[in-house]
Amino acid sequence: MSFKLDTESWEDISQKKVLVTGADGMLGNNIVRELVSRGCQVSCFIEKSHDGHTLRELPVEVVRGDICQPGDLEPLFRKNDYVIHTAGVTAMWPARSAVAWNINYRAVQLLVKLSKAHQIIRFIHIGTATSFGHGPMHDPGNEQRPYSNHVFRLDYQDTKFRAQEYLLKEYRENNFPVIILNPTFMIGKYDNGNSSNKMILYIFKGKVPGFSPGGKNYVHVRDVAHAAANALTLGREGECYITGGRNLSYRESFRLIAETLDVKAPAIKMPRFLSVSFGALQSAVASITGRPPTVSYRMARIGCEECYYSPEKAIRELKMPQTPIEEGIRESIEWFRERGMA
Repeated sequence: MSFKLDTESWEDISQKKVLVTGADGMLGNNIVRELVSRGCQVSCFIEKSHDGHTLRELPVEVVRGDICQPGDLEPLFRKNDYVIHTAGVTAMWPARSAVAWNINYRAVQLLVKLSKAHQIIRFIHIGTATSFGHGPMHDPGNEQRPYSNHVFRLDYQDTKFRAQEYLLKEYRENNFPVIILNPTFMIGKYDNGNSSNKMILYIFKGKVPGFSPGGKNYVHVRDVAHAAANALTLGREGECYITGGRNLSYRESFRLIAETLDVKAPAIKMPRFLSVSFGALQSAVASITGRPPTVSYRMARIGCEECYYSPEKAIRELKMPQTPIEEGIRESIEWFRERGMA
């Protein structure tokens, strides 16, 4: 299998032994491929129930287990020098989730303990940009903005923020060699259909009638993977990096998706009260049926916010590229077509 190399933009990390958790997820897949392209020896840790079929074509070790069980992880920590931790719960429904606290917070504590015991050289943690305050288009959020999403009371966001605070404290008090990447809304290949590319698929299928008044930052997942690999040798320990791309309102992004895929763009502008009411209704129905809503009440509230971020620090210090969003849109639909989902 061939990989396109861009050797001018990153340090040589060939032959480094790297453990990637959540390796069969969208970001994990892209990180593993980036590492393989640079000649790294990669160990992939995935859930017991996953078949890992997207990794079979790669020259990597695949190990299944429970990320909350030290016995499943310790053999991999003995043989690797670096860790890129991508595994996590990203679901926003239900809003309160014990599973999210176990995976997103307590598992991180376990990984830190194992990293210390086995003298891991550097620990790259994948967080989320929502651990920092967002801002409007003219003044986007950055790594200095305090966490503000606690108002939405979503355990996904709260657990990610708590894990970030824990890791930074470990750096300050124990010199733990951590770098935190905070991706924005990622698009591209290797999505299982339940992640960030779902909106692209819905627009392609004509299932999105309108758009809410807010917006967000979109980034090609391959750019985040590139930054994660670079972080093995670049960047400053004890620092966070918002790995983002282009800020777009929902109107702009939905139109861009539709134009790229040559389909009809959602045309109805949904005012805040209507968007939030729709989310509340969806949440009420979901609480009865047990089926996750397409848009929950809290998700609808977030959709009315201007959730824009600046990736300048990651571009400058991690040499993160900025691939056009259109390329990610096309790759996303091509991936779904290959899976029979589009």
